[in-house]
Amino acid sequence: MHIQQLILETGRPDQLAVFYKSVLQLPVQEGTQQIAITTGSSTLVFKETCEREPVYHFAFNIPANKIEEAKEWLKDKVELIWIDDYNSEVADFASWHARSLYFYDPAGNIVELIARFDLGNETEKPFSAHQLLSISEAGIVIPKDTFQKEAGQLQEQYGLPYFAKQTPLQQFKAIGDDEGLLILVPEERNWFPTATASGIYPMDIYFMHDQKKYHWTNR
Repeated sequence: MHIQQLILETGRPDQLAVFYKSVLQLPVQEGTQQIAITTGSSTLVFKETCEREPVYHFAFNIPANKIEEAKEWLKDKVELIWIDDYNSEVADFASWHARSLYFYDPAGNIVELIARFDLGNETEKPFSAHQLLSISEAGIVIPKDTFQKEAGQLQEQYGLPYFAKQTPLQQFKAIGDDEGLLILVPEERNWFPTATASGIYPMDIYFMHDQKKYHWTNR
């Protein structure tokens, strides 16, 4: 599954434009009441809102052999989130064959860089913003009382499999594959590895699966 475009909302478009352009050094196009950030083969869009302070979780794929270089590249740009479960700033997801780093952007979104060993996308080039290859994960939050039902409906509607490396849990389900995942959690579950509770905020996800284009939205 390839996530082509992820559309979110923010009350801080100016701060995010500066952060993604000047700090993370990504191409940023500023338009009327929105910004569009190019990350390899995906686009991350923030639309301006004055009604709320949304907080989301999303991840970017990086080359499989670059997590340590990415850590060095980030350390002077952001404060990496310490992960108590691993006693480190790097999460080692052995069953996923992946390693991750986490940090906050100026709107409080939990941003993840993930190196997935099974993608076979290693490179010898020094790490840079060009190695944020695509949007790897988009977190979808579902009301607690309908979580199981709606998660099953979403999976069935788009014909997406549960992620083969993650057993579906009562409060966490991943659907898709190494290239792209939809991370499903119930409302108020904390986003790993933080104490930030998940909330239901407007979002749109445009993605490809089995050579077909799909659009998921909760608007």
